[in-house]
Amino acid sequence: MKIELPIDTSAVSFIDVMPPEPVLDHKTKQQRTDANGEPLYSIELCCIGGKGGEVLTVKFAGAPPAGIRVCMPVKVTGLMVTDWSMGDRFGLTFRAARIEPGVAQKAGAA
Repeated sequence: MKIELPIDTSAVSFIDVMPPEPVLDHKTKQQRTDANGEPLYSIELCCIGGKGGEVLTVKFAGAPPAGIRVCMPVKVTGLMVTDWSMGDRFGLTFRAARIEPGVAQKAGAA
């Protein structure tokens, strides 16, 4: 059973650690699209909260917005986490409705 859950991002900050890249289909090497035909991209973000941080790979649909640069804060809207499994492999996938240039905020701030 696949579970998709929203993530409250109000108490964390995100910093871009890798530029957005197209999500490619492993077999065809073509860029993947979402259900609406929008191209998919992935970005690596450092998620920083009150108890530390972690790097997440986050997928989003649509062209990467101008102004996103490595080591700069970004605003993440509509972040969801989904579990997946394939045979004996399993993990989590993160997807955002929107990623845009942001303003630094203090970790743990509401």
